[in-house]
Amino acid sequence: MADRQPIVLVSGAFAELPPGDGIIGASVSLISNPSGLYTLGGELGYDGTAITALASGNAALSDVAGAIASGNAALVDSAEALASGNAALTLAVAEASGNAALAVAATALASGNAGIADAATALASGNAALTDVGGKYDKTGGPISGTVRVQAQSYSDIKDEGLESGTVTLDFGSSNNFKITLTGTSTLGAPTNASGGQSGSIFILQDGTGSRTLAYNAVFAFAGGIAPTLTTAASGQDALLYYVQDPSTIITTSVLNV
Repeated sequence: MADRQPIVLVSGAFAELPPGDGIIGASVSLISNPSGLYTLGGELGYDGTAITALASGNAALSDVAGAIASGNAALVDSAEALASGNAALTLAVAEASGNAALAVAATALASGNAGIADAATALASGNAALTDVGGKYDKTGGPISGTVRVQAQSYSDIKDEGLESGTVTLDFGSSNNFKITLTGTSTLGAPTNASGGQSGSIFILQDGTGSRTLAYNAVFAFAGGIAPTLTTAASGQDALLYYVQDPSTIITTSVLNV
């Protein structure tokens, strides 16, 4: 930018003060509200205003830039804090889920322990029952002590009494089913150890000779009080089916010539 001299009147016309000339007794100052860019006292001015505001504006811009940088840094910090908070919330959900799983596991454990306790009690009861039965019944085939009540059916082997004649006394405590082979005139005596509710069969065989007869003790009760007449053919076979009402009354029926 070029420097300008003051405007003076030269030969009746306005012009810049010629180089090397001066104005005696005059002072130079700016008019109020001068127009254009000028220097005054080492300061730059424009349209009557010193350009100090520009430096201030630049400083303000610098402060704004610093504020923006600080704000951006704060945004980064906020984003990191938000991410950290979200991660913490995720951990909190996982912890809640884990606590729920622990509660379910504790309930299942308690239920399982209760089941084990019940099983142990049932096992102890079963073992006690087995011990009780073992004390009453010899597993090798001995008799059962006391009265045995059978709810359904009972079975036993047929006890073969062999060849018999005279009075035949059966032991109802040894079996329910019997077989006897008559070798002579015989009588079926009152059985020993008969128990009310006991039932079974008595198979009566003729020997190879036959013609053997059988009478009955009064404890054997037949329909109409009439005892059956057995088969007398050699090697013939008849069956008596009985039910013990009580030891003195054995209800009996016959199946002949089987």
